[in-house]
Amino acid sequence: MNKQFIFIIILSITYVPTIQAQNIRNFGDLKIHESGKLGFFSSLVNDGTFNNTVGLAGFYGDVQNSISGSIQPNFYDLEINNDKGIFLQRTIEVSNNTNLIFGNFITEKYSHNSYLNFRATSFYNGESDFSKVDGFAAISDVQSFIFPIGDETYLRPLGISTVVTLSNFKSAYLFKDATSDYNNIISKDSKLSRISDLEYWVLEGESPTEVTIGWNDRSALHSMITDIDSVTVVGFDKELREWTNLGAIDITGNLEEGFITSMTFIPNLYSALTFGVLEDKSPVSHKGYHYLVTPNGDGINDFLLIPELSDYDYNRMLIFDRNGVKVFEQENYTNEFNGEVSSNIQAINRKTGLAEGIYFYQIELGKENLNLQGFLYLDR
Repeated sequence: MNKQFIFIIILSITYVPTIQAQNIRNFGDLKIHESGKLGFFSSLVNDGTFNNTVGLAGFYGDVQNSISGSIQPNFYDLEINNDKGIFLQRTIEVSNNTNLIFGNFITEKYSHNSYLNFRATSFYNGESDFSKVDGFAAISDVQSFIFPIGDETYLRPLGISTVVTLSNFKSAYLFKDATSDYNNIISKDSKLSRISDLEYWVLEGESPTEVTIGWNDRSALHSMITDIDSVTVVGFDKELREWTNLGAIDITGNLEEGFITSMTFIPNLYSALTFGVLEDKSPVSHKGYHYLVTPNGDGINDFLLIPELSDYDYNRMLIFDRNGVKVFEQENYTNEFNGEVSSNIQAINRKTGLAEGIYFYQIELGKENLNLQGFLYLDR
């Protein structure tokens, strides 16, 4: 048993970047001890026990590698820094932190059998256009979560919010190549005039939830609408094989960039989600953990204010731009974010302030290390 563990470490350390290394195969009981770090520079075939409660496993290199085998590996801390990505041929699970540095965790998008599974205790950081899940990710037993999903080019996250404590969701993002999977039939009573045929999100889950999705330049909504109040979330009904309006309770942004939150629905009834255009615009009221910041000095939304933070003795606020770059960080946050980079972060645009657009926030709450995530739109 010990010989096998040592052999695995030697293989990873002696890897030569210009040569494809032999696969590392675990037949026994592989463990990473407290403060231990294990780096993989080749593919991992896991046919033994790999169930860690401490330690970091990192996947590195400049050649696309894979994780496969007959038994699911369970990681505590997980890290990726491989620009060609790591292909998941079987499901992997992470119970603590996933550090997304560079490169994607890649899964099949038309077979849902393999995915990156985040446990309820887990979180991630560094998600960006350059590092994310290109395929399916899953989460269980949380009431809110933002999936760090996208395709080879863009991070295109999807947020969920449910009142059901014990729930399971799985999601992926599809662009263009999925167009043939869904027809363009619109439900007669949906009050819809058009459906986007550029991008789709797949969401699986039995529990009722609201979802938040965002648009950017590739979404090309500006070619479909003249007012964002006519945008809604639509779902492709599995039984009726037609698009139906899932409604909207929150919408923020402009024609080029923004995000929208749907009404509550059951994901398993729909095979895809995307943007729809209403025949008549329908203004919606603000609701939920997504915020608008307009630092123009008029006394309205000049700062990011989240009243719930006062219920906790401690919090730590992190704000990231759409590329995953941290632009703001503060302990015991109250209302300090007004569109400027925090003083402890170097930035070339400190004098001019942050650019208008979508940002993501993550808050660590209290001694329990609870996590709150959401979107904000900075409107100048």
